[in-house]
Amino acid sequence: MKKLFCFSVILISSTVFSLTSTTKIKVGVSPVITSAGIFLAFENGYFKAEGLDVELVQMKSSGAQMTLLLSKGELDVGGGNLTAGLYKAIAEGLNFKIVADKGHIDENIDSVSLIIRKELITSGKYKSTKDLKGLKIALTSTDGSSQQIVMDQILKDAGLKSKDVEYVKLSYPESNVALKTKAIDGVIQLDPYLTMALTEGYAEEIIASNKVLKNQQSGALFYGPEFIKNKKAAAGFMKAYLKGVRLYNQGLTDKKIMADVTTVLKKHIEITDEKIWQSLRKVGLTNDGQLNSESMLSDIKWYNENGFLPTMPKTEQFLDLQFAEAATKELDQKNTKPAHKKK
Repeated sequence: MKKLFCFSVILISSTVFSLTSTTKIKVGVSPVITSAGIFLAFENGYFKAEGLDVELVQMKSSGAQMTLLLSKGELDVGGGNLTAGLYKAIAEGLNFKIVADKGHIDENIDSVSLIIRKELITSGKYKSTKDLKGLKIALTSTDGSSQQIVMDQILKDAGLKSKDVEYVKLSYPESNVALKTKAIDGVIQLDPYLTMALTEGYAEEIIASNKVLKNQQSGALFYGPEFIKNKKAAAGFMKAYLKGVRLYNQGLTDKKIMADVTTVLKKHIEITDEKIWQSLRKVGLTNDGQLNSESMLSDIKWYNENGFLPTMPKTEQFLDLQFAEAATKELDQKNTKPAHKKK
């Protein structure tokens, strides 16, 4: 996190020099629809309005690599999947925090699903979830991730265990390529790559994650240990981020707004097929940034019981909602403030 000083000249009756301070930060972000809040805040100037010079660092996978960069201070903010590695780093004393929602599932959100190669279905090799046995399944992390928990529950419901499938670690884009080339049989996928695989016809949806887990906090926004100390910058980032999230959510019921949202997303997600953009599913992003802590604690318990997390952190070690709460209060006040009437 660096300080940049920008000099501007303003002409009134004489030449006046003013000095403004801009905080330069690096933000790790994945090319998925749940990153909409960050992309919209970036492209619409919301970060700049808060005095932040944001550099987006595109990351195909948001698991261990992002955790490592945050812990080293090479990223100030991260946004991605909640993993055992993240909680482990926090339990070991690295003081970065989970500060806001960046992707969840519930009964109305089905943007995370298990898909498998269509050929397995048409050939009759796959008829039910019991036939997952022996298949090669891709995950973005095989060392404990929210999507791994989804897959574990699917297998459990089918009377199978994790050892009954072969896990392969691949990023979201890589998984689709691997499906096409028959290098894998299935993947727990999310949008836009979920819609891409179904639209292009090389995979079929088996079951949405919200059918096996009623609620899951699958993604979040993280603040690095140094960035969170800069209260002004941390507050400003959250305010800008939630403005981006709210714009995305407005677009879900307003076609004109969604057209503008899609234009922004296209700049950061390399998908050119218009049919895919028109068929994207709604992703779960909360206007107030609130997280499902009950779901997070449930996942932490799963990581511990399955050997991915030796020490379970306490809630106060990993969760800090002060910035989301403050930003929500300010944004809500502005939205409800009556229009000024000229006398």
